[in-house]
Amino acid sequence: MSAIAPDLAGLLARRVASAGPALMRAGAAGAAGVIPLTYGFPDPGSFPVAEVTEATRAALAARPGDALQYGPIAGAVPLLELLVAKLAGEGIRATPENLLVTAGGSQGIDIVTHLVIDPGDAMLVEAPTFIGALQTFRNAEARIFEVPLDPHGLDVDALESRLASLAADGIRPKLLYTIPTFQNPAGVTLSAERRPRLVELARRHRFLILEDDAYSELRFDGEPLPSLYSLDPEGHVVQVRTFSKILAAGLRLGYVVAPAVLHSRLLQLKVDVGTSPFGSHVAATYASDGASLTGRLDAHIVRLRAIYRERRDAMMGALEEFAPDGVTWTVPSGGFFTWVTLPAGLDAVELLPAARAAGVDYIPGPSYFAAGGGSRHVRLAFSFLPPTDLIEGVRRLMGVVAQVRR
Repeated sequence: MSAIAPDLAGLLARRVASAGPALMRAGAAGAAGVIPLTYGFPDPGSFPVAEVTEATRAALAARPGDALQYGPIAGAVPLLELLVAKLAGEGIRATPENLLVTAGGSQGIDIVTHLVIDPGDAMLVEAPTFIGALQTFRNAEARIFEVPLDPHGLDVDALESRLASLAADGIRPKLLYTIPTFQNPAGVTLSAERRPRLVELARRHRFLILEDDAYSELRFDGEPLPSLYSLDPEGHVVQVRTFSKILAAGLRLGYVVAPAVLHSRLLQLKVDVGTSPFGSHVAATYASDGASLTGRLDAHIVRLRAIYRERRDAMMGALEEFAPDGVTWTVPSGGFFTWVTLPAGLDAVELLPAARAAGVDYIPGPSYFAAGGGSRHVRLAFSFLPPTDLIEGVRRLMGVVAQVRR
């Protein structure tokens, strides 16, 4: 590696400098005896193993040549039909010309980013936001500008002010990345009142909204809110979704919902010769109950909501019981995460070694910011562990916080 050409060496140096934390690539398991409140992994006990095994046999019996061969770049036909029906159930009229099957939601984020962003282009993100998306934007060498969150999601007033200040400097962002529903890492949701305002700002300032909708189907409380895409279906919104949270992360299936005018351009950036035709046929076969293309999947999602609601409630109850004065947290109405704010004077990164020594792990807040900040924040995931482990993990962590404060 010592003989790398200077231009390549410079590129590699930039990539390494912007690399995400090693913990992002460490997997779900932690050190022995350490409770990992770190990763937004699905509950392994929720995977419908028997049903997926049955669906695999059925898919191979029905269409073996299609399931085991290269497939259409946009996605296998049975999965596209499932997606059309699934979206129709949410009031979104889509055709295959609006859809692109991807290797999880992350590939969708990557493809949309590279459709819109050239090196040096400006874009906007929430502060805090998803670590994996930040790494994608850094890989694209975007100039990333942050907009704060509050308890009602993205602060649209702050966004409008940020757009005005950037315009005064001759800067027009081309893309805004947002997780409007059960945000990762903060757990908050963009209010119904703010959603149309956000879409209107995109129209006025001519930027594309990349809506990451990974968690909206896992709602525990309240009524569903309209997606940003549904408010502007052939306009300024592209939506990225995934089966990782509602079926099985190992399938690596996601999809992009986009205005038809972008479809051919997105296809040109997808160079994988079709995302897992085998997995796509299995997922589509699993999802149908015979009467409906989505019936069995819909029933499974209902079961998942009960599982994750119980875990959310266990973590919220533990925080209520064990958190010392000065600790606050969000109460998510769905999804996988809560966002904890430590008392003034404490630093989440500095606290981490003591927490691990006490037998609990987490991801510190600064990992979720593009431009620094978040030192008093901690993301806690409640999706992966059973309630007893969640309660004990919170007890250990809050014990460390209380001890450090003395």
